[in-house]
Amino acid sequence: MESDRGGRFAALLRGEKPARPVVFPMVVANHAARLEGFSISEAVTQEDTLARVLYSAYRFYGYDLVMVFSDTMVEAEAMGAQVIIPDDDDPFLLDPPRVSRLEPANPDKDGRMPVVLGATRRLKALLDDEAPVLTSLKGPFSLSSFLHGIEKFLEDLLTDPGRAHEFLRIATDNQLAYAEAIVKAGGIPFIGDPVASGSLISPEMFREFARPYLEQLVSAVHECGARVGLHICGETKALLADMVATRADFLSIDEMDMALARQKVGENTVLMGNVSTRLMLEGTADKVAAAAKECLERGGPNLILSTSCDVPTDAPKENVQALVAAARQWGTV
Repeated sequence: MESDRGGRFAALLRGEKPARPVVFPMVVANHAARLEGFSISEAVTQEDTLARVLYSAYRFYGYDLVMVFSDTMVEAEAMGAQVIIPDDDDPFLLDPPRVSRLEPANPDKDGRMPVVLGATRRLKALLDDEAPVLTSLKGPFSLSSFLHGIEKFLEDLLTDPGRAHEFLRIATDNQLAYAEAIVKAGGIPFIGDPVASGSLISPEMFREFARPYLEQLVSAVHECGARVGLHICGETKALLADMVATRADFLSIDEMDMALARQKVGENTVLMGNVSTRLMLEGTADKVAAAAKECLERGGPNLILSTSCDVPTDAPKENVQALVAAARQWGTV
């Protein structure tokens, strides 16, 4: 389709204002697999299938970025956590987690990390400079909680902070190696830290247990000469200043008033979001288009129009198309 997708994204991150909004509904493995008629298990375990369904969804919808994201459990599984992969549903962690030894994994050999890296390389080769390839990895806080058990880890923040920091240091070491491998594969690291949400922890806990490790990870990506994004699910109004302080190049936010988010982060921060994923699943195309236009109005020019989180597996195609069309039509009427 257009050849300026990568150029507009790069210009946005340089602080320039592209002529047309960058748009990326967060289509990842599950929705892309459903679109192509593959099972989710095929998409999350086979690099050729993962790359194929993500590329096909990109061509079908005509958005501006591609994200290599299979599921949240990739790194925890590679580090020894037992993960269940249903035939046609998202992988999930065995509860309580069972990790025989706690040490960083080898991103080129362990678990399904090579699947994600292989899909990143395939998509980079297919797209060249036509569109950026984002590759998802977990924030150290969330990875630590998956390795230790979410409830136990959150309890340790209060009762045994030393042990919590031990998990965080090991998780960070793992993610530093993984992020470097992602950059070498041609991807732009996109950090998702769902458990570091303000829905689960206080701003003070975020500053002690999440932000320092995110800052370390972001800094390492920058030292590799790459850009990096950060997404945190749930309530983030009280965390926005700390998210900015990580120095991530763009911030993806969940459902909240985009005008308020813009006020809190300033005009120069690139925001990504935040059309409701529930609306994408249950709403009509007209309602999605209206929400997208409202997001564009309130977010200002430094915005990547997107969903508040991943597009649901069974979201109607017409709703995703409506979000992309809203960006394409912005400013033309």
